[in-house]
Amino acid sequence: MAQGWFRRPKGRLVYVWQIEDPKTGRKLERAKVVGDARLSDEEGWQIVGKMKAEGTIPVDPNGEIPSAEVVFSDLASYYLTNKVFKKISTKDLHTQIVNNILKPRWGDKVAVAIKPKQIKDWLYTVRVEDPTRYQYKTVMGVVYRFAQSEGLLPVGEQYNPVRYVTIPSTSDYEAIALTPEQALKVLEQLRQPEYTMIVLVAATGIRASEMLGLRWSDILWERSEIKIKQTFVHGNMQPGAKTKLSKSTVTMHPVLAQLLKDWRAETTYALDADYVFASAKLKGRKPRLGSMVEQDYLQPAAIRAGVLEVKDGKRYIDGEFVKRFGFHTFRHSLTSWLMANGENPQIVRAMLRWTNLNMLAHYAHGFKSDKLEAQGAVLDKLMKSGVKSGVGND
Repeated sequence: MAQGWFRRPKGRLVYVWQIEDPKTGRKLERAKVVGDARLSDEEGWQIVGKMKAEGTIPVDPNGEIPSAEVVFSDLASYYLTNKVFKKISTKDLHTQIVNNILKPRWGDKVAVAIKPKQIKDWLYTVRVEDPTRYQYKTVMGVVYRFAQSEGLLPVGEQYNPVRYVTIPSTSDYEAIALTPEQALKVLEQLRQPEYTMIVLVAATGIRASEMLGLRWSDILWERSEIKIKQTFVHGNMQPGAKTKLSKSTVTMHPVLAQLLKDWRAETTYALDADYVFASAKLKGRKPRLGSMVEQDYLQPAAIRAGVLEVKDGKRYIDGEFVKRFGFHTFRHSLTSWLMANGENPQIVRAMLRWTNLNMLAHYAHGFKSDKLEAQGAVLDKLMKSGVKSGVGND
């Protein structure tokens, strides 16, 4: 099927496509009103995708619009219109990838005619990191699988070229962890409420999205716990947490509880239904944006503290290049502090609310001083007193 197009006669949005007359071989036009002319083309494509799935616009093997010749934009529009997403953030992400990345490249291509090598070669031309590239591939594959489950494409691996595309899913990016001394220097440069926000993350390992989603009613003072009920992602509040295990409680030490009580006594938004870190600009209707707090307060504080150094537009800590510095830095730091203190790994897993201990390999970072001390302890056992070399000591 060639890609159809839209016309807007007499205030109506009309989808037009061509078929071939089996007797004469001539191209014949077919048309279907899909809505008001004020609808955008993107809105029109989503309606067309749905109508094809419902059979309002024919999709059959007789030559009008064969299912094996549906173009990718049909699948993508139908996916965005009909897929039920559990989280708003996931829907926003998939909508962005489909509309801005996938459809511009593959929209007018026959879906089942796209070859795995074409997809793989294209992915490597996109100048992003491996995890992002893998995300593009994943979303494209989900679009195909959803189309197959809805009857837009035949069932079978041969009709989903993405299944045969293999690319790396991890990057060489390594997160940074601050020492307790560095973290204290940063905190000394912060005022309220940024001070409490960072202490909360650094002491509990709570994620930034979870912290921003907190209401005062989520803090169970008598039980010394904080309930995770919702997250604030991309400017939207959504129920639940990142993972099933994250839908739990966070332990709250008396010192942390007092810090939160002090902030509650200071903030204008102190009712149970108010957000703990409400936005004053929005009159408390939403929490503050984490990215703005990082950019306007946290990173400048780290620079003033001498922890974060900027050279030629790049950031460094202890001479090492730092790609990202924000709330998540303190989540990594907490893991490293706990492990350096010899804490039970299962306690660390419970505090960070991981599903399993595999995450420890990604979050725990050895500090240089600890590495030197550990190496020295080994050398003390290996080296004989006064012996400088293993050569010539009979």
